[in-house]
Amino acid sequence: MLRSLIAFIWLITILISVTKAQEPLLEISQGVLQGSVFQNRDGGTLYGFRRIPYAQPPIDDLRFKAPVPADGWEGIRDAANDMPSCTQFSVGYPDIISGQEDCLYLNVFIPALPSQNSTKKPVMVYIHGGGFFSGDGTNLLTGPEFLLTKDIILVSIHYRLGVFGFINFEDSDLGVPGNAGLKDQVLALKWVKENIADFGGDPDNVLIFGTSAGSISVHLHMVSPMSTGLFSKVIGQSGVALFPTLISAKNTGVIFAEHLGIQTANLTETLRTLREISAVDLSRTEAVTIQTANLTETLRTLREISAVDLSRTEASIEPENYFFATPNIELDSDQEAFLTRRPIDILLDGDYNHVSLLTGINDLEGLLMEVSALEQTGQSMLIEDFTEFIPEDLEIAAGSEQERALAQKIKNFYYGDNEPTRDNIMPAVDLYTDFLFAFPAYRAVLKHAESVNDVFFYYFTADTDLNIKNMVRPQFREFVGAAHTDELGYMFKTAVTPVIEEGSVEDLAIRSVVNFWTNFATYGNPTPDDSLGYKWEPVKENNFNYLHIGTGFNELNLNPRSENIAFWSQIYDEFFPRK
Repeated sequence: MLRSLIAFIWLITILISVTKAQEPLLEISQGVLQGSVFQNRDGGTLYGFRRIPYAQPPIDDLRFKAPVPADGWEGIRDAANDMPSCTQFSVGYPDIISGQEDCLYLNVFIPALPSQNSTKKPVMVYIHGGGFFSGDGTNLLTGPEFLLTKDIILVSIHYRLGVFGFINFEDSDLGVPGNAGLKDQVLALKWVKENIADFGGDPDNVLIFGTSAGSISVHLHMVSPMSTGLFSKVIGQSGVALFPTLISAKNTGVIFAEHLGIQTANLTETLRTLREISAVDLSRTEAVTIQTANLTETLRTLREISAVDLSRTEASIEPENYFFATPNIELDSDQEAFLTRRPIDILLDGDYNHVSLLTGINDLEGLLMEVSALEQTGQSMLIEDFTEFIPEDLEIAAGSEQERALAQKIKNFYYGDNEPTRDNIMPAVDLYTDFLFAFPAYRAVLKHAESVNDVFFYYFTADTDLNIKNMVRPQFREFVGAAHTDELGYMFKTAVTPVIEEGSVEDLAIRSVVNFWTNFATYGNPTPDDSLGYKWEPVKENNFNYLHIGTGFNELNLNPRSENIAFWSQIYDEFFPRK
């Protein structure tokens, strides 16, 4: 019996050693990685190198600050396991805190191990969404098995979220001007630029793409001088830098400290206090009363509070008062800034990174707000104040007769003579779709179309078993169309992706979307040849071409949501102060 047990243990040890020996080794500037081998959806071999650090852990004195490049390592680093998500709370479930502060990692997936004679491959860097306060780029949500049926390299990155990534202090001496989460993204792109050749990638052919807040992020990189030269193409899926409620308030570090009960007149102390709170406590609802003497001490205290306490407090703030998890316009300081002007002003002046752009929206984007209402209140959404839909950049005085008249005009357009009810949410879905996504995208695309670089637009309405709403919220199947982020089900394998039959509408839709996206990454054109029998035409200044991606069809067309876009265009023609 003992001999059998020893023999069994010896055999298992040999099998583990053989398996490890088969796992790929790859050397980069930081050290040696040992990855993993798996298959794409067609059975082809893929190689994954996960949890690669691109920045030092943003803890202690680095909490809230711009990221610092990661150090190298000795020996072989295990790169077979997925990266952790960044600390975050769950909307509607404030006691559920996930992730960790030490989260600045990225994953790299390649279709073949590099060799000296291999051609450098196009690189697609995915930036996840989640409102800048949640989300991640792990394999549970963004598996590479679909996109890597093509000869590209996929990179997914993590960046700090919520207060950890977007808190700001106006005092330049504190070194927390804001936008740390976006600066994480910049450092990750610099890492790609410097290291992707070791994986067989082309550092001069890098596309960045994302959905929701990730889409807003990639558009912000187009208008940020900090990101110049780090990418050559952009795909934005449902979100642009002109998102109406994007820019946060100034000095949010002080405002957030007040929510924690920190009373201080010194920013340095405020920052110290915030750094002492645990990461989870920063995200959860928990009363923390701290007395400090000055703002310097406040900052110190914020760094001492646990991440849990910070997240608890973040989750406790009412949504209408929550503005800590969004980008801000930075003041002059010794640090390199990510954003110092409004995105609209940068676009109007043409001072952005001129690269090719593919962007678009889904037809039921506004269902996102129904999901939010149900999670937070248990009831369907109900619009009671239409002044909320008057964009801030129109600079219309609050409480004025002009504001009341415009609010009534918006209500009449979407509801006619009817009053909003919880039983009929479709007018609200349309209003949120236009206000948050469709018209901001339209404005941005028209400005980009003035450039020499091509701009392609899509309108996504496909509705199959791969739509995220159908996979995770089956009660929304009654709403025919594509909700916010539904297109992700056609480019990433997720933990809830159903079995896909060859030749099914889902199979054909995946291949279509993957072809468009990877063609754009490779050639800067989603239809580089005539193999489909049509060419996806770019938007022109006087010709808003787009591709309608529907259920079982793709159709070239002009002017998406034309009546609604015309309504908002008329409002901007009349009220926008900068012509």
